[in-house]
Amino acid sequence: MPEETAFPNPWALDPRIRRTGDTYYFAGELLVAAQDVPRLTGLLGPLRTIGRASGDPLAAFVTRVAVPDGDDGVETDLPSLVSSMRSLSAGPRIGLNHAFAANTAAPMLAGGIPIEGQPKLHGGTATDPLPVADEPDAAPVTGARTVRVAVIDTGIDPVALTTALFDRPLKHGVHEPDPVYQDPATHVIGLMGGHGTAAAGVVARYARNCELTSIQVLSVNGITDELGLAAGILRAHDAGAEIISMSLGGTFEGEAPPLALELVLDSLPKQTVVVAAAGNVDRPAPKFYPASRPGVISVAAIDTTGPAPVPAGFSNTGDWITVCAPGVRAHMPYVSGTWPFGTVPLEFHGAVAWSGTSFATPFVAARIAATTMPGQTCREAADLLLQGLPNPFPGYGRFLDAPAGFVHP
Repeated sequence: MPEETAFPNPWALDPRIRRTGDTYYFAGELLVAAQDVPRLTGLLGPLRTIGRASGDPLAAFVTRVAVPDGDDGVETDLPSLVSSMRSLSAGPRIGLNHAFAANTAAPMLAGGIPIEGQPKLHGGTATDPLPVADEPDAAPVTGARTVRVAVIDTGIDPVALTTALFDRPLKHGVHEPDPVYQDPATHVIGLMGGHGTAAAGVVARYARNCELTSIQVLSVNGITDELGLAAGILRAHDAGAEIISMSLGGTFEGEAPPLALELVLDSLPKQTVVVAAAGNVDRPAPKFYPASRPGVISVAAIDTTGPAPVPAGFSNTGDWITVCAPGVRAHMPYVSGTWPFGTVPLEFHGAVAWSGTSFATPFVAARIAATTMPGQTCREAADLLLQGLPNPFPGYGRFLDAPAGFVHP
């Protein structure tokens, strides 16, 4: 298991999660391409299928199977098993059930020392979410057509949906609720409670022409498994999403990308625009997924709080990054309650200033939506937008700046 830290390590909050290198996965189960289950059974013998709801659309793509411990009671080494199956000339398409996490930046210990041991969720050097008094105002959009945008995250706080920022036409579909609280009775906010509300708020603020859908895949601790994320992408597609924004990700072992996600993303219409956070561990490798997938618009973060824009100290970098945008002290709607994880508890009242590639990502998604004109696809709008941007920060993609109000003073 990942080591514990003074700050709650989200990976340690689920006893099923294991680690190999920089990759996190769920113990005791594998994902197999649905058509390849007989082939795997022929190699390993009968395996128990871990069921999902009847009529689950993922059944057409992958099957989740249980892998028991060995006869000696030792937990099966799933990365090695997957590697051995993939080495066969006609081996089954198989993979780990990867763990993925939200991409907010790292809290700091006293003295400004970044917390270590959390390379996917809290790696980097930035700040806790900061309470702010004023809620953000919406930015006008002119000329653009209606665009359907789905934010896949922790969902959205039902209370936030009652505010002016999320008013119609933004509320077009089912908004899956953000769990928000680890203790609803006392309004104690969970580790990543409100993360999806903040991300959706960026879209609501800068793409007033959008019809918004919120998909909940991340737990209140900011974790999901690959199968849950793949199912969320299918729900976004079913909602008619033309743009999908994901402020989450992780890494994978070996050369083959996550099986279920590859199959599901391959199934999306070619014109669907997928925007994903590049991650917050200040390095080019291993590449963060799904941001690093070809065709996905990967978003790094820029710090615009100083005299001149510079790459954010926590942001991943590399030749696989598509675009960068402001991601330090982003001003967003949030939830209300007590966030207890910093050096002192923080009280929130519906607004936040927060840092991470998590919040640069929905801004890019919003700008694509806001520049999609009648008769134009979102893919065409994205290509035009990106082609016209400067490239001042090598290794961070093209720079999409935000209005001054995006960053809280």
